Parts: sequence; structure tokens; C-alpha cells
Amino acid sequence: MPKTLAEKREIAMDAVRTALAEYKANPTDDNIRGDLETALKSVDDIDAAIKNQRTVADAEKRLESANFDGGVGRKADDSPAESIGDHFVKHAGDLVKRQQAGEHLEYSVPEYAGTKAADDAMTTPAVGDDLAAWGAQLERSIVNARRDQLVVADLMGSANVSLPVIKYLVEKLNRIAEGGFETVAQGAKKPYIRYDDFDVRTESLSKIAALTKISDEMAADYGFIVDWINNQLIYDLSVAEEAQLVRGDGQGSNLTGITNREGVQKFDIDSTDPVEQFKGLYEASRLPGRATNLSTDGIVLNELDYARLRLAQDSNNQFYAGGPFQGQYGVGGVMLNPPVWGLKTVTTNAAVPEGTYVLGNFRQGATVLRKGGVRVDSANQNQNDFEHNLITLRAEERLGLVVPAPAAFVTGKIGGGAQSSDGDSAGETSEL
Repeated sequence: MPKTLAEKREIAMDAVRTALAEYKANPTDDNIRGDLETALKSVDDIDAAIKNQRTVADAEKRLESANFDGGVGRKADDSPAESIGDHFVKHAGDLVKRQQAGEHLEYSVPEYAGTKAADDAMTTPAVGDDLAAWGAQLERSIVNARRDQLVVADLMGSANVSLPVIKYLVEKLNRIAEGGFETVAQGAKKPYIRYDDFDVRTESLSKIAALTKISDEMAADYGFIVDWINNQLIYDLSVAEEAQLVRGDGQGSNLTGITNREGVQKFDIDSTDPVEQFKGLYEASRLPGRATNLSTDGIVLNELDYARLRLAQDSNNQFYAGGPFQGQYGVGGVMLNPPVWGLKTVTTNAAVPEGTYVLGNFRQGATVLRKGGVRVDSANQNQNDFEHNLITLRAEERLGLVVPAPAAFVTGKIGGGAQSSDGDSAGETSEL
């Protein structure tokens, strides 16, 4: 009876074991070494055959279960979701339709972890005849209000975690407790150096979440649900995330943001003169390199504070950052948002209140911890949703923040202090 590949592999492995034992007993025998190499090659060949067999079987299984739609040779539900809104409708669209029809349902879709790769080509979807509409057209796009530019999380490192708590070691600002390296004479006693004990930091993940309600009429239009999730829920979730990462106060379930970490350096720039503010930002940017081995790689400013610096002029009324049509004194082109001191400069209203700044080494000095992706769930059993033909949508994510080098960051006031009435912390406290 013909043997299966698995049986052949077991026989080949027995041959490898035998040849290996003989080779260990006679390591200088070239013939035995040749037998061992032949036995190993036989195992590799069988493994390759097993892999090919599995590939063919998987392809046949997919073809058998394929559900082609429209005769175009593509599975109807096999396209990747391009946004979290598409992801939700793809997995829960039929359930939402049944909720809209009156069924009591609660449904959770898989976590959304990402979409297109950086090297994926952008394509325009074809419009088929089935998308043609008759009669009056209802424009369902939402006219958006002001949106803050979200950038801070992109500056930091990122890591996925599987456990809700993580511990890590942090060096004290003064790493050496006593002693140090010295020059010594021949035969003389060498000095000792004692490093200070590390601080053990424990970080736990926090959940950022919110609920919103949509009507059955909204749920009947999948496109509206996609836009609503992408433009409203997920955006506002990102705004809350950014505020927590930078200025979370650590109270209750809040994260402890960068500006409220112990060991972060403070440097106030009290002057309202833009030139003095430029000098102050430069002096502050040198502080991380003096306290750690990390150099400043970014500055975060409030939109209004950056605007004052951008519009600053010299004694000849020339803009320091270049004019509206050409560079300073007619040299060079226009830079819309030029960096301050050559560092990556980001402006935001969500993370930094007016009158404050944060700078430092974001990429190595801080890491955003994420457990899973963003979740979007729906239910029509919440409160009295069923009675009022409503569906509740919930968006949430779990994240944490690790700051192994708090001294790599500097924060403080600029221009005399915060002018905003929105508060300085994402939580209960109001001071940096």
C-alpha cells in the first residue's frame, strides 16, 4: 500500500536520527557525514511536497466555497475594508438591516486593525448600472465642522500588547549614585562606580469609548453608516486619544500624559516677543540631550502660538519664515508651515492648549501601547431603543502610554502662559 507523505517523513526522520547517532560516534568519517546530509535533504524534499500539497488543497477549498457576484470573477465579500466604517458594514451590514426591520439584536464586529498598505495602489471603483438613481437625489454627505489636525500619536513609537499591564525600568535623572571613572597610576587601586537603582514603572491600559444613536432611517443607508463612523465616531475618538497621550492627568481611568509625567523637564518662556520665544524654544530643545542620550526630534505647539511665530517680522518688516508669495527678502519659495529650528513642528488644538508647548524625543522617548484595534458595536436593545426605532453604536479602543525617558521631554508656558479656557489637562486637574 502506498505510503502517505507524513509516513514517508517519519521514515526519513528515523534515517536522520540513525545517521546523526553514527556521525556523533565517528565525526571524522566523511561517508557517514554524507549519509546524514542525504537524510536531511530527503526530509527537506518531503516537507516541500507537503507544503505544495497544502497549497493546492487550500486553493481547491477556496474555489469550492467561492460566491462570485456579478460575473466579474470576484467574491462579493472578499474585498478588504478601506476604513473602519466599511469594516463595520461589511461584518454587520445584514445585522443592522435586521435591526432596522425591528429585530432585537446585539452584535460585535471583529476589531479593526488597519487598512491599505503603504505600497498599495489607489484605485477608483467602477460605477455599475445598479448604482443609477431615479428621481430626486438626497445628498447624505455631512458638512463637517472644524477638525483638529491629529499628529501627536504619529510622532511616538507604537507597540501592540497582549496583556493589560506592563512593567518597565526607568533610569533616574542622576544615574550615578556615587563614584565614577578616574585615571589611575600603574598598580594603583581602581575606583568603584555605583549606579542608582532603577524605578519600576507600571502602566495599565485605559479604554476610551463613547456611545451614539442613529435612527432606523439612517441605518437603512449603509453609506451613511460608513460616513458617520469614519467622520464622527472615529475622529472624535482620535481627538480624545491625543488629549490623553499628551495631557492626561492620570486620575481615575485617565492615562498619565507626557506633560504630567514625573521627570519631565519644565522650561517656561515668559516673553511675548517672538524673537525671544524663538530663543527660548531653542534653549529648551537642548535640554533633552543634556539629561539623556536622546535629542529633540519634534515640537508641538498650539495653532495660535504657532501663528504668532509664523507671522513674526524683523526690523525691515520681512517675515522670518518667508512672506506670503516668496521667501524672506525674495529668496527661495514659500513654505506653508515651516519647521521651527529645523525640527518637525506640529500644530494642534486638541493636545496642547494655547500658551503651552511640548518638545522632546517623541519617537524613542514615548511609546503608545495598543491592545487590539478599534471596535465598533451596535445594538437596538439599549435602554428604550426598540420603542423609538433607534440603534446605538459604540466605538472604543484600549491603549496605554510608556515613557521610558521622561527627561527626554520639555514642557512649559510660552508667551506668558496658557490663554485657553479649555483646561490644561485631559481630566480633572488644570495645571501642567
